Amino acid sequence: MIRAYRSAVISAPVQKDWAAIRDFNALPAWHPAIVQSEIERGLASDAIGCVRSFSLQDGGHLREQLLALSDVDHSFTYNILVSPMPVKNYVTFG
Repeated sequence: MIRAYRSAVISAPVQKDWAAIRDFNALPAWHPAIVQSEIERGLASDAIGCVRSFSLQDGGHLREQLLALSDVDHSFTYNILVSPMPVKNYVTFG
């Protein structure tokens, strides 16, 4: 299996950045390629297992599931369920 790693340091207070990205449904607020996002089945956007369904500006559609969320470590993990990209078993740790 291929594994890819990417890391970056953001020069900003962690509380400010975490507040912006912690909400699993907030992609349209900070990512310019996302036009619309919703959490399926009315679950909370920080509920482990919730699925976000979102649309890209180019018309692409993705579904991703939140697997883990830690306010202590300021981290989250999710996997891609549906994507226009040719990926399988894609899991992100952030």
